[in-house]
Amino acid sequence: MAGIPTNNILQPSAISQSVQNRQLMVEQQILSPQYYKKYTERFGEQKWNIWLSTFAGMEAVKNQNFFWFESRGKKMVAITTASQINTPAPSATITVTLSSVDYLNSGTEAPLRVGESVYIASNNVEGKILSFDPTTPSAWTFTVRPKKLGVAFASPSGNLDAGEILIFGGGTDAGESSSSLAPIIAIDKQYNNNVTEFHESWSNTDLAQMADTYYAFPVSPELAGMGYSPFTYKGMKYTLDRFNNQIEWKLLRGDVQTNTGLGTSVGTQGLYIQAKNNGAYTLGYSGNNIDISKLHELTDIMEVNGLDKQVVWMCDLQQSHAIDDGIFKEFPAGAFVWGQGEKSQEASVAYGFASMLLDNGYLLQKKVKSDLNTEVTTGKTPANDYFRNFGFLYGQGQTSDSRTGTSYSNATVMYQEPPAITNGTIGNGLRLWKWGGGSENATDGTMNNKMEIVTYKGIRLCAANKTVFLQAS
Repeated sequence: MAGIPTNNILQPSAISQSVQNRQLMVEQQILSPQYYKKYTERFGEQKWNIWLSTFAGMEAVKNQNFFWFESRGKKMVAITTASQINTPAPSATITVTLSSVDYLNSGTEAPLRVGESVYIASNNVEGKILSFDPTTPSAWTFTVRPKKLGVAFASPSGNLDAGEILIFGGGTDAGESSSSLAPIIAIDKQYNNNVTEFHESWSNTDLAQMADTYYAFPVSPELAGMGYSPFTYKGMKYTLDRFNNQIEWKLLRGDVQTNTGLGTSVGTQGLYIQAKNNGAYTLGYSGNNIDISKLHELTDIMEVNGLDKQVVWMCDLQQSHAIDDGIFKEFPAGAFVWGQGEKSQEASVAYGFASMLLDNGYLLQKKVKSDLNTEVTTGKTPANDYFRNFGFLYGQGQTSDSRTGTSYSNATVMYQEPPAITNGTIGNGLRLWKWGGGSENATDGTMNNKMEIVTYKGIRLCAANKTVFLQAS
């Protein structure tokens, strides 16, 4: 009789060694796994969305497009000469052509008026406009006579130079029984931007949702209480973090969408783009060193453009080095009376700002915004990085609408409230919900768990001239 089959039994069942060693245990895979249960972020939190909404604030709007009005320029008026007038005679009336920079409406409107006193910027010689001729668009002429006998209406060169600035002084020295003057009419300009749509998704299957992992992932307040496995939770958390970062970047560096075949969205202009298009000044520096003289040049520009006394200075890593090397070693933080809310000392300290007080009472609050550097956010090093050696300064004040008088913060995140929902959450302008057969809100028969996030945001940057870019050349 044949024996009973035993080929299913593994042999040998034991071996002999002089000393049992660890390698045999490893080969048999019977060691108890030793591991650190807490999940470790190798590159830190990687969230860069903490600044804009906090310091700019948020305001709800009903429609996708929003607009506001700003004055076109300074209250005080000046004009520029188009061409040189050779050696004007003392006391003589001269005819001057108005520069092409001083017109509106295709060269048919300009600030000239009879009876206006003017000062030559280069030497303070005073004259008065006697007449003007608007016959030729963008090439108006006007006559001006010096006020003092024996003085020529001329620049220090002896000519009235091309490009000379004539500062308006109003209807001064009008004389007895003076006549009415034509009004100087301030020109407003409308600015507008759009709220744009942000949508992000995440999903996993039922088994992935139920699977356990070695590590325990830290709970996020946005997703707390959902009861998912750590790996599922991590995927949702990363999706939410990326979504918030992408909102921040769009509202800072994004632009409108005008090409075809990309859907119906019109997009939105971010803070950088609005500032660049609407009057921000770009100041260059070289040698990777921002020294004291450059700082004075910067504050001069700030004074001309009416920046508020408390100014945020956001910069990338390289510019931060240049600032530290050239400025902060020279200036300790000065005394300052702190305001409220986003202007408070506590908020500035909490968000890692370093401050210095200088020149005409300007408090510059510098902070490194490291997500300006592609290396920090993606781990890749581009040969040329657009925001390398880059910084921007903007005032933490308010600007009045030139038509209504309403005061606006210089920068504000505008948002539309998402549609109401019963099976998710809405907060801070963001709507989050789950769906699919594997979710708590089972909407179909497919055992997948899906998460959707949407928000509708844009940024309103009033008085863009109160923003200054600082860029290495």
